[in-house]
Amino acid sequence: MTILIVCPDEERMDRLKEAVHSAGFTLITAKTVNDGWSKTDYFDFSAVVIDHRLANDIAVSAFGQRFITLRIGDETAAEEVALELTNLFRRSSELVQ
Repeated sequence: MTILIVCPDEERMDRLKEAVHSAGFTLITAKTVNDGWSKTDYFDFSAVVIDHRLANDIAVSAFGQRFITLRIGDETAAEEVALELTNLFRRSSELVQ
């Protein structure tokens, strides 16, 4: 499963990438919402993770119409994001069976 992470902060992005990748997901990253949208033409995302600094961007709500979208808060740890994605997709696969 491929996850798009949209985060303008390089250090936070690195922590998110490490945690989400170690949970077994493939990652594509973007620093801006527009950059993230441009990548939707080339990749099939299972979910999108949006950093709190970009949550007020009007285009973010459109992600929620096409993808499972997690908006993470300032205090949300990268490991929490990885765990939430893991739980989310584990439950989805159990429902399909």
